[in-house]
Amino acid sequence: MSETGGGPRPGLRLRDLRERPEAAATARTGPAGRAEALRRAARAVWAAVRPTRNRTTGYVAVGAVGALVGTSVAVGVGAAGALPRLADVGAWLGSSHKGEAAHANGLTGQVDGKVTLPGMAGDPVQISQDGKTVLVLDTRTGKVVRLDPAQLTAEQSTEYGAAGLQLVSGGAVSYLVDPAHGTVQRIDPVLTTPLGPKLDLGAPLGTAEVDPRGTLWIPVPSRGQVVPVTGDTRSPAVTVGKPGDNLVLTLAGGQPVVTDTTAGVLKTLSATGTQESFNLPGIAASGTSGVLVPDQTDDAVVPVLNTDDSTMALVRTDTGGQTDVKVPTGGDRLGAPQALGSKVYIPDDSTGRLVVYDTATAAFDPTYTVTGTPGTLNVFVRDGLLWANDENNATAAVINADGQAHRIGKYADDVPTHRQPREHDPVVDTVPTAPVHTSVPAGPTRHRAPSGPPPGPVHTVPSTPTPTTKPKPSPSRNCGTDWQAGCPEPMAPGTPQVQPGAGTITVTFAAASGTTPKDYTLGGAPAGATVTPDTVGPGGPFTFEVRGGKCGSQYTFTVVAHYAGGAPDKASQPSAPAQPCVVPTPPTVSVSVPQGGHGADLSWTSSGSGMTYTVSGAGATATTSGRSHSVRGLTNGRTYTVTVNARNAAGSAAGSTTINLTPPARTFHVTDNSNNGDPLYVHTSPYATTANRTTTHINPGDNTTQLTVYCQTTGSHVSNDNGNYSGSVWDRIQWDGSSNSYVSDLWVSTSNHRSGQFSPQDVWQCT
Repeated sequence: MSETGGGPRPGLRLRDLRERPEAAATARTGPAGRAEALRRAARAVWAAVRPTRNRTTGYVAVGAVGALVGTSVAVGVGAAGALPRLADVGAWLGSSHKGEAAHANGLTGQVDGKVTLPGMAGDPVQISQDGKTVLVLDTRTGKVVRLDPAQLTAEQSTEYGAAGLQLVSGGAVSYLVDPAHGTVQRIDPVLTTPLGPKLDLGAPLGTAEVDPRGTLWIPVPSRGQVVPVTGDTRSPAVTVGKPGDNLVLTLAGGQPVVTDTTAGVLKTLSATGTQESFNLPGIAASGTSGVLVPDQTDDAVVPVLNTDDSTMALVRTDTGGQTDVKVPTGGDRLGAPQALGSKVYIPDDSTGRLVVYDTATAAFDPTYTVTGTPGTLNVFVRDGLLWANDENNATAAVINADGQAHRIGKYADDVPTHRQPREHDPVVDTVPTAPVHTSVPAGPTRHRAPSGPPPGPVHTVPSTPTPTTKPKPSPSRNCGTDWQAGCPEPMAPGTPQVQPGAGTITVTFAAASGTTPKDYTLGGAPAGATVTPDTVGPGGPFTFEVRGGKCGSQYTFTVVAHYAGGAPDKASQPSAPAQPCVVPTPPTVSVSVPQGGHGADLSWTSSGSGMTYTVSGAGATATTSGRSHSVRGLTNGRTYTVTVNARNAAGSAAGSTTINLTPPARTFHVTDNSNNGDPLYVHTSPYATTANRTTTHINPGDNTTQLTVYCQTTGSHVSNDNGNYSGSVWDRIQWDGSSNSYVSDLWVSTSNHRSGQFSPQDVWQCT
């Protein structure tokens, strides 16, 4: 059972409680006093949750107004008014054992509605909630059900009769993907029935996602491609890797991103192809099982975790930044990491907890207990909240961007359902906002919680007294600042995180706990590199900058804590590997077309080190380390698209431009038009035939008429009256409203008109 956030929708808007009548008072109770009381309560909630230090007060106030809303609508008019309309700030969570879907309020963790899923008890389900519709897929039977949040029912359904389907929604569209058979079927998100034809993309298919514009992106690993589908139309495939590579798609803040775990590369996508490419040097080629990537993220940060070597890369796809972290994975069963605020949450299915990494402190926080028992945790971020749910457990959790958490009791009975709306019970948040703390072990092995149900009440058992031992002599000095014999063993600093820069690597670490070191030094800097500062004092800031090294070479760092009083130095665990360069910025390409056309001179700007540039398009491909390139042999009258791809060891980024070879118009006057009684004829083609003459002509002796000349081409060979010069060059001109009229260049004042040759310094050739 999984819950996915779907496409973006309006975010955490507490003002909805006062501005939207359907969210705060869907029923009219009759007495004006009740409606006014509800409005006053909503205004009070808004005032209570304004940004202040007393955040808890705001949450309690939201719960209070939720109870008032529930009471108000329970005595409304008609069936629709008899049930509460659920708050926008929430998510639907599945309970396989119960065969239910529970809606939880994201601000309080309170379950405010439940729906029975017909015929799905005991089956794994997938819930798709995109802010417009809520659909549930039974992945065992292929049955799709639409939930009605207003009625708390699940009556609209369609049987698709296949196991292992994927349900994806976003941008007001929904699709069913059959990975085993390689097909995609658009469905009606309201009626749940099929829409349009079934598209065959070729099996097997990877996990698909729908972006906010309604485009479905589907990996086809056998071809190394991702196929975009809009409506019932398949767009050209985007090649992202080699055939057979394992491809994982992520919707990062609405932007499709694909991670090729075989090649260790992450790429951003558009309808026209790949945009930026990020090399992941710390992510080994682990295939399908070893590398974990989320299906969706709320912003542009994509966490990529390699459980084989305990390396996690945090890639910021909008700026190209990347941070690499070592994660103490041990032998635990981990799920795909999720980023929210400054923290990354990694589900640990072997313990029912979340491993929490704080990027701001470069340290692991205490783990957060969701269920405390083994089981698959489905973790996703939606509208600025992180949700964790085990479909086979009664407990779930929601965490906000500040790290404040609420436990969710999915099996609570006293909540509104289709049969039993809650009336007068107040909403009370009985779950502590502080997470349950369990320290992350320093070693590679983490204790696993025993399987079975959550622990029951704690019973006190009398303990047997232990023999009293003599305390060790206390040291005469302060162990916290001046270690000596008898003091506790000094501790090592935290495992450093590394962030590559242009020619630099920033190393951040957590201070050693316990005894305070004299200072810290950095180990692992390459020969000739500059480390700033030389040492970090006991009070920080706990950051080193390494300037130097080579782009393409990987460097691993340790931080060493030095203690007074003869205490041994303590070195941290090695960092993840990093290199002193970042993904180049997309090149900005300029075009200069020479006189006469038939080519272009390209130049570009881009930032980065160790760069090479690949120029492609206009019928050729070239690679250079410089920032300019000339293209020749092109056909005039056409427009070419050229791409410059900047690449270094960190990744690549592309910039595009167009070469427009439309000949520019020039103005010339008629010349050598003798007054011999014969007019100068204008033709509809570059051939001197009577049949293609225009209806008008240039009078004999007229050498003042101005002609707009577009280009020159080859036509009939003609001579002047005296026969002393001739040629087959014709000029395409503007005449009588037509831009496709022709006159021999012998009578146009271009520089070569008497030679009968082309005049590229004056007029381009037409092709």
